[in-house]
Amino acid sequence: NTIFPELAASPVPLTNGRGVFSRSLAEFAMGASLFFAKDFRRLIRSQEAGRWEQFDVTEVHGQTMGIVGYGVLGRGVARVAEAFGMQVLVARRPGAPAEPGRIELDELLPQVDVLSLHCPITEHTQGMIGAAQLARMKPDAVLINTARGGLVDAEALAEALRAGRLGGAAIDVLVQEPPVDGNALLAADLSNLIVTPHTAWAAKESRQRAIDELAANVGDFFAGGQRGRVV
Repeated sequence: NTIFPELAASPVPLTNGRGVFSRSLAEFAMGASLFFAKDFRRLIRSQEAGRWEQFDVTEVHGQTMGIVGYGVLGRGVARVAEAFGMQVLVARRPGAPAEPGRIELDELLPQVDVLSLHCPITEHTQGMIGAAQLARMKPDAVLINTARGGLVDAEALAEALRAGRLGGAAIDVLVQEPPVDGNALLAADLSNLIVTPHTAWAAKESRQRAIDELAANVGDFFAGGQRGRVV
């Protein structure tokens, strides 16, 4: 096994709980898309100020969602987006081989209304969404990152949001968690940004599925099975 070579030569088994968090994460990504489409933050602040105002809002139906990282999580998000009537485009993950149905990231970026990231950190994906990539996106597009903080250049994203070159962003992951040394995305003036503390996966139902999956894998191992076996 290339990911866990030290386990390949040992008697210690490694299993996983593939997909147990995909439902919770997909709901988070879709919820963030709806949050910006319906301008909920502005509506809430208006109501809190005692005003009765109406704003232009949009439907996600007919919009295009771009996905980078099309494993179990990315596919789960795609299914929910399609159920809402969105078109889904899938990018070739930087560093990955070309596959049918996947387009280059630079080609995808100008086409999407929502960009959702679901890939691991590698030498190819580190900082893959920086100033140049943000500049290729629509000025009202939304970026969602529930994968790894290092996929996005935080300073470049903060600058794009502040300058109105991006419609909004929902960021569930940062390079340092908790961000004890600070982060450009924690600035108080970024009104079109949501930052959450790595909770997209963590609905109570998904945590229960993880426990159930762990118990099933352990029970199967002692019965001599291979359930969920990675190594």
